[in-house]
Amino acid sequence: MKRIKLLTAASLSLLVLLFTACSPSRVASPEGAKVDLKGTWTVSNISLDGISEKGFKVTVFDDALYQCYMGSQWNLIANGNGSYTVPASGDCTGGQRNIYWSVQNISGAKYFQFKNLGTGVKPNRVTDGYRLEMQSLTANQMLLRSAVNFEGKTVYINYTFTR
Repeated sequence: MKRIKLLTAASLSLLVLLFTACSPSRVASPEGAKVDLKGTWTVSNISLDGISEKGFKVTVFDDALYQCYMGSQWNLIANGNGSYTVPASGDCTGGQRNIYWSVQNISGAKYFQFKNLGTGVKPNRVTDGYRLEMQSLTANQMLLRSAVNFEGKTVYINYTFTR
């Protein structure tokens, strides 16, 4: 009986260690420093690589035009839950969208990824998501880059987040 209790305690300790080790909130930046992503981030700048803004009208994240994300606020919670709020203006339908987010390391590059969650929808029920390459990350600024196909060529949208 004592052996079973020891195995159960060891299994529980291992499970707790596994869940805390996989927490998405603390991330090694592309430069190597550990940065805590949890908290509120605001998109303070959006720029394009590979095309002029003139005539470039693209919906991103299956939600809104890329320009609508200027000034959006992203609330990242340590457990991977979170939300972003798009300001209402012009062609932009404002409001809060719930997300589940994480950071993934693929072949040495860091990616911020998220899934849009409808009301009451659990993350494991959502199969589609979005991945943005983390170009830089400091305690107060994050630069994410998203590749978009536009008229047969790849264009990059750069989002600067600040706290």
